[in-house]
Amino acid sequence: MSISPTVDKDTVIARARAAIENRTKYIESLFDAAQASAAAREKVAEASRAADRAATEHAAAYKDAIDAGWTAAELTESGLTAPTPVGKKASKGSAKRTTGRATPRRRVGAENTAGPDRQPDDVATSSAPDASTEPQSSTAPAS
Repeated sequence: MSISPTVDKDTVIARARAAIENRTKYIESLFDAAQASAAAREKVAEASRAADRAATEHAAAYKDAIDAGWTAAELTESGLTAPTPVGKKASKGSAKRTTGRATPRRRVGAENTAGPDRQPDDVATSSAPDASTEPQSSTAPAS
């Protein structure tokens, strides 16, 4: 096989370089896309770590409020939600959790309700379960 006399060496090399340049553009594009993908994954990982930290702080603040005498029902009625355990999605059952105590907690600043001379407004919370302990539905989207 012989080379056509009408094609010179410079033309062949120019065509080869053009083909290589065209193929190199795909490598550049692939490299840039891989870098952008890695950067996006790192941002997602950082956002996940930030969400975990915020959920931990939410749980601690909620526990502090309960320890200070607020009831889960009072917090729910105020529009505050119970924290979701880190890594778990909220479920309908998680909103019904209580403090695990058989008797309701006293409200901060409430008069002594433990004795036999209870005030009339304490009767509803003493023996019958209060309907306000049920989770309140919200029309606002969860954030």
